[in-house]
Amino acid sequence: MEDQMDVKMDLASPAMDESPVVPVEEHHSVNDVEWMTEKLIPKMADLEEAACETFQWDIKDWRSLDKRVTGPEFEIGGYKWRILLFPQGNNDRENCAVYLDSAEPNNGQDPNWHVCAQFALLMSNPDHPTVYVSHTANHRFTASEADWGFTRFQELRKLDSALDHRGIPLIDNDRTVITAYVRVYHDPTGVLWHNFINYDSKAMTGYVGLKNQGATCYMNSLLQSLFFTNYFRKAVFDIPTADDEPSKSVALALQRVFYQLATSINSVGTTELTKSFGWNSLESFMQHDVQEFNRVLQDNLEGKMKGTDAEGAIQKLFVGKMKSYIKCINVDYESSRVENFYDIQLNVKGCKTLRDSFANYIDVETLDGENKYQAEGHGLQDARKGVIFESLPPVLHLQLKRFEYDIERDAMVKINDRHEFPLDIDLADFVAEGEEKQKAGPDGFKYTLHGVLVHSGDLHGGHYFALLKPERNGNWYRFDDDRVTRATQKEVLDENYGGGEAIENLAGMTMAMRQLNRHKRFTNAYMLVYVRDNAMDEVLKPLTPDDVPEHLQQRLDDERAALEIKKKERDESLLYFNARIISDEDFKAHDGCDLFNPHSPTAGKPLRVRRQDTFADFKTEVAALYNVAEDQMQIWTLVKRQNDTIRTDLPIPETDRQLTMENIKEKYGTRSQSDLKCYIEIADKPTAAPNGKFTFFPSEGQTGYFMIFIKYYDPLASRLEGVGKLYVQKNSKVADILPQLNEKMGFAINTPLKLFEEIKPSMIEPMRVKASFSQCEIQGGDIIVFQKDLTPKEMNELQQQNIRAAIPQYYEYINNRIIVEFKPKDDEDTTLESYSIELSKKSTYDQVATKLAEKLKIDPLHIQFTAAAPPNGLPKNKIKRSTNLQLQEMLSPGYINNAQSSNVIYYEKLDISIVELESKRLVKVTFLGPTLKDESTHELLLLKTCNMNALVEALLSKVKLNPNGSQRLRTFAVFNGKLIKEYGLNDPISSTHDSFSLYVEEIPTEEIEALEDEPILTCFHYTGDISRLHGIPFKIVVKENEEIRDTKTRIRARLGMSEKDFAKVKFVLCHQNGKVTPLEDDDVLSATDLSPNDSLGLDHVDKSGRNNRLGAEKAIFIRG
Repeated sequence: MEDQMDVKMDLASPAMDESPVVPVEEHHSVNDVEWMTEKLIPKMADLEEAACETFQWDIKDWRSLDKRVTGPEFEIGGYKWRILLFPQGNNDRENCAVYLDSAEPNNGQDPNWHVCAQFALLMSNPDHPTVYVSHTANHRFTASEADWGFTRFQELRKLDSALDHRGIPLIDNDRTVITAYVRVYHDPTGVLWHNFINYDSKAMTGYVGLKNQGATCYMNSLLQSLFFTNYFRKAVFDIPTADDEPSKSVALALQRVFYQLATSINSVGTTELTKSFGWNSLESFMQHDVQEFNRVLQDNLEGKMKGTDAEGAIQKLFVGKMKSYIKCINVDYESSRVENFYDIQLNVKGCKTLRDSFANYIDVETLDGENKYQAEGHGLQDARKGVIFESLPPVLHLQLKRFEYDIERDAMVKINDRHEFPLDIDLADFVAEGEEKQKAGPDGFKYTLHGVLVHSGDLHGGHYFALLKPERNGNWYRFDDDRVTRATQKEVLDENYGGGEAIENLAGMTMAMRQLNRHKRFTNAYMLVYVRDNAMDEVLKPLTPDDVPEHLQQRLDDERAALEIKKKERDESLLYFNARIISDEDFKAHDGCDLFNPHSPTAGKPLRVRRQDTFADFKTEVAALYNVAEDQMQIWTLVKRQNDTIRTDLPIPETDRQLTMENIKEKYGTRSQSDLKCYIEIADKPTAAPNGKFTFFPSEGQTGYFMIFIKYYDPLASRLEGVGKLYVQKNSKVADILPQLNEKMGFAINTPLKLFEEIKPSMIEPMRVKASFSQCEIQGGDIIVFQKDLTPKEMNELQQQNIRAAIPQYYEYINNRIIVEFKPKDDEDTTLESYSIELSKKSTYDQVATKLAEKLKIDPLHIQFTAAAPPNGLPKNKIKRSTNLQLQEMLSPGYINNAQSSNVIYYEKLDISIVELESKRLVKVTFLGPTLKDESTHELLLLKTCNMNALVEALLSKVKLNPNGSQRLRTFAVFNGKLIKEYGLNDPISSTHDSFSLYVEEIPTEEIEALEDEPILTCFHYTGDISRLHGIPFKIVVKENEEIRDTKTRIRARLGMSEKDFAKVKFVLCHQNGKVTPLEDDDVLSATDLSPNDSLGLDHVDKSGRNNRLGAEKAIFIRG
């Protein structure tokens, strides 16, 4: 039972005594069904109503009602209801509570049973129905949430009081009326107002989703679409992968995802798949373009399918042919080129429907006037230029161009315009007349919508999900990462057309309606999947078990069995907890603070303790572990004190022998630790108790004795060791234990000693031996540390030898002691090793370098350090040498770890002194050979004050120029695939930013020899749209009257690309005003009115994996 909405009251305005007279406010009765229904529960536009009715409950004896009352049952929409009333309040004594309660019987009820209702509950005066209060809500009534309403329906003190100026109360003469208005809605998807707690996609839909790794929703939506393209799924299964490793084989990893989507009852992970792509965890948090990902994935799989039963499957499914042509109007001449396409990019802007977009795509441009076409053998001619489809594939992937470059804003923007697409479409009008069209017949280009991939958000990010229809005559489903739900046709079509209400219409909307409109405006179809009607049975043909590779089934069955075993072990582990037993031997071997090192896995003896075992069982096991009699041992609990030290607390008494270890842990353990730490005290001999009996363990309450621990510090050995424990009386003098301490160490009985209390690592206090233990505030479990009392001369001699002469000095050392792991920064250099070295956090830079240099046997000044970056500990920033820099500053903030030996610093061996190095700058420069594919990267150590001439000279000592080349070099910087600057020889190297990629190339001879009237054009690479840059920009000479096909030949030679890859490259001319013109083979660049800032764009997928883009704009790559 919950409070759902704010109170809605119809309250009349107070009467006004002064002029002017205002009209009397109209009061509506709770019995005015039409008005009340419209006001309180207006129909929700997107939902289908099942029924809308009202019910009234007349209450005539309010004060005699029980604390909880249910009204008469009534039926609305085929469901039974009743009103649930708490006249005196429900856990709230100041308000009465009223709820709408489902009266459906719940015996053997379907666990998925539910009914969705919008309702209003009203309380009114029985004689004056215009006096009322009302509350409204909507709820999904289920077996677990069968009632819903208002805990604070109306204050009790106001029930008998006048509600407004009319002086009429809600309860009159112990009578009132409660009215329910209920509107029941159909729920075709089964998830209306669902809270999705414990939602089971498999049970509700028969399908499962894919887990989102961080920002992989774009990938998940496409994978689900490909999975339900059954012909494609079978082709993937046909790729031989029996000997592959999933993390290194894209085909096997994809097979596993597809098999798990078909057989798993839970959502499926994709981590193994992205690992096979060669992606790290950062890639999984980068959102990419669906189209680009699809192209790269298909290209990778096409290569894997060669020579297998799956060869040609992708071509058969997704590849069509289109013809680009220029046809003269007045002479019989046509230039054309036919090329394959895998998907079609359609304009959204300026197109209201999908058919409009296709019409726009094949729109014909007339070349006339100054723009006439140079036809071979016919001179300048009027012509028509355009594209037409020669054939369309069985599965059409239509990319709606929602992201475009806005010239006015000089930026990419998302196009959220309304764009309608149909369930069925006949595309015959857009296919060229010819043999292919005749062979297809009149119905050969009819398509049915199979999937809608949706983007919700803006240019800078958002969310992808897929709406898919897995079966020809089946239902639509929404695949939203790990959640799958039924979808309606309205959700598939109307809600993804985009658009939303115009801004001028927002004024009349409520805040909720505005938010919904905003969501609708930014949520729209981005990719459409249509399947050709005459190929649908083949494309969607269900797979059989025989279609799945046997090795794949066996692998995953074995993995599932292993997971079941692990789950069983995990369940059994809940019956146990861990304990750690510390003995005197552990204390004696410990060289540090406390009784032992709690972070050391080797300290003490671990035990696996069954929670239901008794303490007697536990004690027997410990006795056997240490081979002692049970009456000779006593088990103490160890606790962490407020000062963060660990000390003994209480011995577990024999009276608790029959308590379970679960109870012992709760009673004596601490919440801050998951395990139980204990100290085992083993007695050497019994002592006399006050009652005359002998006991192994004095009782503090009976004898006044308590147990303390003793440590000894040897300054010559610079070692601290545990001596053992002593029982002392609180009122005895500290000096009383001096003879015992000398005896334990084998010293002369009168050897002077100096005692300190170890309060905590940073607080070591000297003790007054003439005072009592009570006066020194010593209590049970405390630690006393002693050493020989040295003369001033002995102290001075030890200090001259850099020996820590006194206990406080040693504790200061161990308090700052830290284990640092020095790792080679170049982990591929097998000649370098990792070293773990114990140091002080206060060690200086030079002291740290000296310690490592001793291991490396080199000069300390020939070492350079790099800090490790949290949280992954990878090398990040170089550590600049400073004589005052301490180790604790060298370790990255937040990464220093006193508890474990995992403090990391990376090192490099230098050929020169660090002093000299820090006066120079390491510049990474890439030299480009005759083709852009021939590149070599070099690191040059240059003076920070030098210029580009020095950089070029240093580079020339490492590379060889082409003897037939121009012998002239050009230095330029690139950022995110964009040419930033060309440098002159006198430009300082300080003018280059570390984030720039620096290139040096030999200027091509044709550029040197270019004529004055031959412009030089900058070329750049991009994928999909001109903002998604990649690769290395370059320049070409625009030759007079040279057709693009010949320009391409020169460009392919410059790039060093294979003929197959180069055939997929599309060319556009980008004008400085933002206009983009596609180029065909017959176009002539020199005939174009070129401006100085125009450039040539090459549209192709970046297969280099070159990390030259930032954030979400990093190019997609899939290895192998």
